[in-house]
Amino acid sequence: MPNPRVLVKGVGAYLPGERVAVEEIDSYLGKIPGVDMTKFYRIIEKYAGVKYRHYTLEKGSGKLLEDSPALAFNAARLALERAGIAGSDVDLIITTTTTPPYLRAGLAKEVRRLLGNSGCATYDLWGACTGVQQAITLAVGGIRSGLFRNALLIGVEVVSTSGRAENITADKIGRYEMLLRAALGDGAGALVLSASDDPSDQEGVLYTKSGTEGDTETAFHREAGGSTLPFNQETFQEGLQHWQHDFSRMAMEGKPYFIELIRRTLEEVGIPISDVAHIVPAAANFNYFRTEELAKSAEQSDLLEQVREKVFTNFSEAGNIPSAAVYVALNELFEEGKLEKGSLILLSSIEGATWGWGSSLLRWHGA
Repeated sequence: MPNPRVLVKGVGAYLPGERVAVEEIDSYLGKIPGVDMTKFYRIIEKYAGVKYRHYTLEKGSGKLLEDSPALAFNAARLALERAGIAGSDVDLIITTTTTPPYLRAGLAKEVRRLLGNSGCATYDLWGACTGVQQAITLAVGGIRSGLFRNALLIGVEVVSTSGRAENITADKIGRYEMLLRAALGDGAGALVLSASDDPSDQEGVLYTKSGTEGDTETAFHREAGGSTLPFNQETFQEGLQHWQHDFSRMAMEGKPYFIELIRRTLEEVGIPISDVAHIVPAAANFNYFRTEELAKSAEQSDLLEQVREKVFTNFSEAGNIPSAAVYVALNELFEEGKLEKGSLILLSSIEGATWGWGSSLLRWHGA
């Protein structure tokens, strides 16, 4: 039976345009009539720590310059180049997004076409912060079973178009939606996983697991746009096209899971946290590490301190790019020369869209 090792070969990211500071947001997204966003922009900057974000929009006009397949392709091309793998040699592409270019499947197929690949398997996942975990789990299973040799995983978001002023119902936008408008950004990231039959290669994915819990309404969602509640004049008048994020509820219900997720991962793999070089959370989870509320015991408090020393995020520089955030942060670690061959990286995420969780422990193999 096939049981090749899975190697983490390459990472890439693509952030469109220039960095956008809070005072420039309206010049890209437009001013919402009768709504003063200044206070909310400053709250996101001061308390959440988001100083910049990127938009794939033209400044002034708000015109879309690059769509999500283009962003995904640019990130994928860089990851493949670093992995030393041609686009034609990829036999699995998995894309994850909450902002597909159209309400149909086909984002992964578009990336395949742009790469010049003649016909590999393409999977589209609808996910946010834990999308990277879902993609890794699926790809690892496919590679170890012998179905695939080279898997290209991509997270991409174009959230700016839905945040443009003309797409906002001014008298229906709430406090959390205003904060979210300032926190989100556009971008894409990619990761390459490959099979190896060389016994001298160390396994690159030591652990991967994801799931969902709870039976309550999600804390991050958009009501309109599906078959149950399609976009129309009535849903627009009610503001149901807005992305909604209950920051307070996400913090209260998400925090208790987080340190336990990391503890459980380390326990199941059987390694101490001292063996982990970096911990990369989803961008929206970054603030979880700022308070002692995570720790419910002396043991957890000690673990929390060690976790804080190893956490890496670029939340302040890129904003929250839901399904791409972990890839983008991992790429920054690589570009800063912080990923040494053989080093262990723990990816852990909690998301409010599905009350999902996911954790993967990777060993870096790329150059």
